[in-house]
Amino acid sequence: MFTDAAEALKWVMERRSRNHTVAYFAEAMAAAGSPQEAFETVHVTGTNGKGSTCYYLNHILQASGRKTGLFTSPHLVTHYDRMRINDACIAPEVFMDLLNRYLGLIEQYDLGMFEIDVLLACAWFRQEQVDTAVIEAGLGGRGSPTNILPHPALEIITTVGYDHMERLGNTLEAIAEEKSGIIMPGSTILTGDLISGPLAVVAARAAAVNARHVLYEPYTDLGPGRFAWRGTEYSLATMAEYQKTNASLALQAASLLGIDPGSEAVREAVRKTLWAGRFETVSRHPAVILDGAHNTEGIAALCASLKVLPRPLVIVFSALKDKQGLAMADQLRGYADEFIVTEFTMYRADTAEHLAAHGGTVITDWHKAIGTAVRKAGQDGSVLICGSLYFISDVRAWMGQNPGLFAVKQ
Repeated sequence: MFTDAAEALKWVMERRSRNHTVAYFAEAMAAAGSPQEAFETVHVTGTNGKGSTCYYLNHILQASGRKTGLFTSPHLVTHYDRMRINDACIAPEVFMDLLNRYLGLIEQYDLGMFEIDVLLACAWFRQEQVDTAVIEAGLGGRGSPTNILPHPALEIITTVGYDHMERLGNTLEAIAEEKSGIIMPGSTILTGDLISGPLAVVAARAAAVNARHVLYEPYTDLGPGRFAWRGTEYSLATMAEYQKTNASLALQAASLLGIDPGSEAVREAVRKTLWAGRFETVSRHPAVILDGAHNTEGIAALCASLKVLPRPLVIVFSALKDKQGLAMADQLRGYADEFIVTEFTMYRADTAEHLAAHGGTVITDWHKAIGTAVRKAGQDGSVLICGSLYFISDVRAWMGQNPGLFAVKQ
């Protein structure tokens, strides 16, 4: 039993994946009393956009009067960010108390970190009697520990792109097959703007399990930070073009859950929603933007928004070695007035030298890389810090320890 919250969290974070099957983890959840069956759920997967879509939907549900649980990963600041109720992260003491409650079961089933997170989140949501929980899937979908939700009110597949090919397959159709594994019999599946091959795979899975398949209704672009959907105009708190797709997909999800997407409360919720680490502005002079785009499709979506940033634009990039780092660097380089490649401390992190193989300034110490970028951008330019979400998490933690460093300056 733990008596120190920090020690409890350290113990959880050190438990690597045990590669259990979903069926095995479902047995553990059943032994815990199946807390995931105590509330309505929305299960969300996708190569890109799933975290943002979850966050928009979370705020829309709250604005409509629902007590809402949210489970996402990875975290950006602290591990506790992964589980929230009405936007409040789980308190360290509550996390520790829940861990102690299920510690015997966790050790009996030898659960890994992500499985523990799912168990504790669902137990907390049940304990606090949430109305709806929005659950972001882990890797893929079919084999994610989150795929123990037997009767979700709605499933969403945001996008299908090339990522984690060593686990999910080398074709978009193979990846779509893994993601469509979240579709439960008799459920409703909402798909984002998928191309024909992956869409056909999802449609086949939906038909096979008698699920209702709903296609994405695209938005109408109204210029920077604005769009229309089903005839209603919406404003965003971000200049990221890709968030128009995620916000409109969340609006359609809300509609399927019985919420009026055109209500004033919902429009205000969309207007105020800012998902940390996604085209997040942390300074104005120079403009400093953080974005966790971490695969080629995500980088392409990010690049579509760079035209709004003042020049010169200095880009600081780092990535994991199991990603398409060189391809992402190639995409970014053409948009930058200066391209700086760096690295961060993590066993999966790529080296700056490798990422800069096709060109770029190598500054291995990312603190110095950011400082150099800020100086080169000057008061009137921009700095984009992007790549791995783990890298962005480190940057945000550094910002938190140095609050004057990147305080938003008007």
